[in-house]
Amino acid sequence: MVILLLRCGADPSLIDGEGYCSIHLAVLFQHLPIIAYLIAKGQSIDTTDMNGMTPLMLSANRIIGMEPTSFILKLNPSVHAVDKIERNTALHWAVKSGNVNAVDLLLEAGSSLDAQNGKGETPLDIARQTRNRLATHILMNEMQAKSTRSYRLLKSLHKYEISLIALVIVSIIGAIGYILDLDTDSWLLKGMLLALVTAGSQLFTRFVDDRSQKYLPAIFFMSSLFWAFMTWFVCFLPNGAHSTIQIPFFLSMLSLLYFFYKTWRSDPGYIKSSEQETKQTIISLAEAGCLDPRMFCSSCLVKKPLRSMHCHACNCCVARFDQHCIWIGQCIGAGNHCYFLPFLASLLVVGHWMIGATSVYWAEQCTTTIQKDGLWDFLGEVIICSPWILYIFLIICSFTIWASLMLIVQIYQIAFLGLTTQERISLQVQNRHSQHQVSLRKTPFNRGCMQNLSDFFRCRCFGLIKHDPVDWTKQFHGVFHASMMRNAHTV
Repeated sequence: MVILLLRCGADPSLIDGEGYCSIHLAVLFQHLPIIAYLIAKGQSIDTTDMNGMTPLMLSANRIIGMEPTSFILKLNPSVHAVDKIERNTALHWAVKSGNVNAVDLLLEAGSSLDAQNGKGETPLDIARQTRNRLATHILMNEMQAKSTRSYRLLKSLHKYEISLIALVIVSIIGAIGYILDLDTDSWLLKGMLLALVTAGSQLFTRFVDDRSQKYLPAIFFMSSLFWAFMTWFVCFLPNGAHSTIQIPFFLSMLSLLYFFYKTWRSDPGYIKSSEQETKQTIISLAEAGCLDPRMFCSSCLVKKPLRSMHCHACNCCVARFDQHCIWIGQCIGAGNHCYFLPFLASLLVVGHWMIGATSVYWAEQCTTTIQKDGLWDFLGEVIICSPWILYIFLIICSFTIWASLMLIVQIYQIAFLGLTTQERISLQVQNRHSQHQVSLRKTPFNRGCMQNLSDFFRCRCFGLIKHDPVDWTKQFHGVFHASMMRNAHTV
């Protein structure tokens, strides 16, 4: 109806009896598609009502929750604008109404903590007057963070934050192994030292900001690989077998690091759009009646291609989205999926070699055996023989088990289903809650085992099989090659 009225010449800037124009009413009634359409048609996001309130101020003051404040902030409104009567900013209004979610969003968007209204009050003053403890806590934390960021030393440290985090995690992993390997019979001493390291690591994580915390698992993974390599170099290489066994391990480690880097640094297929393209997309989708979450991402303000999905960890839409891998700190999508499989295979080889080398080390260094002394005596001897080796062995075992299971699932999905992890899980969930079962094998993306592998790795097989290049960042319609349509089924 809004589209029809605008086509017939309706003026969206007209003010009603309460002083609101159309965009203010769309905000108050939380009609996000209408907000997007009005902005795309030329309505200003900073349009004020009769009292000088912008849509952002109305949302922060009148609507408790994330939306539509989060959506409005993506349209680049002014967070420093003030109303005519009380001279409050959007942050003032959010604190005044107790809208803690909006307070978080506005601080993240760069709202000023020092802004004063007509009475000379800052947002923190209002939070204290209203006795809103949570808002006061958030604003106080932001003020402390802002003050620490003003120091030159801390600014320089923030610049190299990831490197410092990596150094600390490497030290923590090494310290735990060193404590376990101490030549002392006092488990009380070891326990106290481990408690100190644990407390120190917990204290350290409090100083890591939210943006860097998502990289902690990936840094832990690389730190574990570092100590695994050092264990090989110090313990296994000097007493190891012939170079024909040692060289493959070294090459596998290099391969693992290479494919880790390629998976991490390659663009997974982020969907990008300019401001003009965004407005045109909103208008075309709205007028076609398709401005809904299936076709349009309200977080990225982009038209969603086929097989894409919004990753909440990266806050971006990814083409042919497979998963967000925490051990790499990156999404797995159309751009880097082909590197993810060799990464898993390399990790599998390195893991199995370390497990085999550890077994040989125990057989040579430990005096007991399972056959002669039983399992429990052998385990006790292993712990006493070298706690460090056991410590690294357990870490590598956990990553090897993960890589084995992940590689099997990935090969099955790619070769026999032609699906991503996200698509397979979505179909399985759909089948559980639907009377009409959808076969995982009968989808438009399954073209047979060999053709699926050829399309995935973008390679040919002596001219017998040719891959069809598809740019999944721009594939918006279900128009596939004729060979794909033979097995077509609704996904």
